[in-house]
Amino acid sequence: MLERVRNAVASGFTILAQRIASEPRYPNPQRVPYSPRTLGGVAITPDTAVTVAAVWACLRYLSQTVAVLPWHVMRDGDTGAEVVKTHTVDWLIWKRPNPEWSSFQFRETLTHWALRWGNGYAEIEPDQLDRPFALWPIHPERVSVCRAIEASVSSSGDEIPAGALFYEVDSDTGSKVTIAAKRMFHVRGFGEGPVGANVIQYAAQSIGWARAAQLFGATFFGNGATPASVVINKKPLTPDGLRRQKAEFEQLYKGPRNAGKTAFLDNEADIKTLGLDAEKTQLIEVHQFLVEEICRWFGVPPHKVMHLLRATFSNIEHQAIEVVVDSVSPWVKRFEDEADYKLFGQNRMGLYTKMNMRALMRGDAKTRGEYYKLMREVGAYSANRILELEDENTIGPDGDKHVMQSQYTTLERIGDEPESVTPPAPPEDPDLPDDDGAQARVDRIASLLRESAHVE
Repeated sequence: MLERVRNAVASGFTILAQRIASEPRYPNPQRVPYSPRTLGGVAITPDTAVTVAAVWACLRYLSQTVAVLPWHVMRDGDTGAEVVKTHTVDWLIWKRPNPEWSSFQFRETLTHWALRWGNGYAEIEPDQLDRPFALWPIHPERVSVCRAIEASVSSSGDEIPAGALFYEVDSDTGSKVTIAAKRMFHVRGFGEGPVGANVIQYAAQSIGWARAAQLFGATFFGNGATPASVVINKKPLTPDGLRRQKAEFEQLYKGPRNAGKTAFLDNEADIKTLGLDAEKTQLIEVHQFLVEEICRWFGVPPHKVMHLLRATFSNIEHQAIEVVVDSVSPWVKRFEDEADYKLFGQNRMGLYTKMNMRALMRGDAKTRGEYYKLMREVGAYSANRILELEDENTIGPDGDKHVMQSQYTTLERIGDEPESVTPPAPPEDPDLPDDDGAQARVDRIASLLRESAHVE
């Protein structure tokens, strides 16, 4: 492998082991989605946004859900879609996109980047026959999407026609490397145009509000003296006396362990409460609202980020289907479309990729049993098919047979009189044994009569 990398670098291939890392060594501030200080008083960037628990939970749920799905190369055969596990692309998308990454890590990372920065990138490294050999993720802060004004050639020697998209990547040395569009696996987030929109940039005010509430709560318990007050001394104090009074007051009443204690003052001092407590600011209610608000931005139901305030489990199956259809399937489609176009090229020959989302929509055991029973009765599923869906061992060739009830008929024949069926004739009884020789005598007499008639 190392020898192959050396040869590839020497021949001018764009190998990321030399120039691209998973984390930027020299981040380009112009590509970092920047939000000025929000109305909540804090600035929101992709780094500060993930310190909010709801943002982190949404990123984790969507990224890991997409990453865990089975993803295979498919082909439509005579009996339906079939998995083509022997194809090299199947190994890339389901097992190892490159020698250093698993399929789970690859999809989890690209989905996370697309949610956090709006785009997820991975360079497609070709083999000597120009087939996909490896997929190398590139951090979004290193990448700029460009459009060629005139025809040119990429750093690896690929032609870039005039008007075509290409990608400009910052290397570790600070130089620019160009990659043709066909060599870049690009997962775009929600939006329009060649790049995806950054949801964190658009949701900066909501996330900033949540961040401000988070900081307020931490500051309230960490620094807030109870009561938050001003001490008014009726007698003047020396600087040393003022410092001593301040130190003693904070030592006795500051911090979460001292919250609620009664303050005792000497030296004829008065205390005036000024600050707001957490109850008056409705800190808990604001936090609950902001969790739901952030979930709306990412399209994730609150119960999937462990916000169970209004969650009900009476219809969990339909909730699971709703999550798959509304939240997960758009990201699955983005991966499938990009892989179908970039990894097979023009010679697809009926091949495509598909992530199996059936496992996400599985109900409880009773619901699955009723579904399998129905599909079995109408002849759609065989016994082996049901066992495969439940990850159980099959029962042999007999389990591949499809059965259905005999009274089923086609729609065209509904209302027709049933055809009359003539019952088969009963079998003839076999000759009874001739115990007394009567039949033999009858046969002898008949033979004599025929002979006499012949003589006459």
